[in-house]
Amino acid sequence: MKLPLTLHLPYPKSVNDYYHSKQGGGRYISAKGKAFKTKVQSDYADLQPIADNVRVKIIIHPRQNKDGSEHKVCIDIDNGNKCILDSLNGIVYNDDKQIKDLHIIYAECKIGGGCTIIIDYFNQNECALLVKQISKE
Repeated sequence: MKLPLTLHLPYPKSVNDYYHSKQGGGRYISAKGKAFKTKVQSDYADLQPIADNVRVKIIIHPRQNKDGSEHKVCIDIDNGNKCILDSLNGIVYNDDKQIKDLHIIYAECKIGGGCTIIIDYFNQNECALLVKQISKE
């Protein structure tokens, strides 16, 4: 697989919709979560996962109302990540533990919402420079 890679996914499920709790403890992926994961895996079934560490950018596109305005209900910026990242296991990477750099932003709204995912190789040297810069502050 050639990186960087851009994927277009459906609007993510909230972690509260993705997982449900079992009586007596534990949790499981809900029907909505399974449907999201199945859709992503079906759309990108032709990809082969890489073994390298990666950098992931998630761009969330909130749902758009018929008049073009942003829908008043919008997922919290950190609430859809698990659903997105787990759905890419075995497709883009072998395990989401390979993600060493994660950025999440909101962008323009669109009908039905969605998210754009950009995956690239993780650059350890850039990370080391950033850590060095931060430690000087």
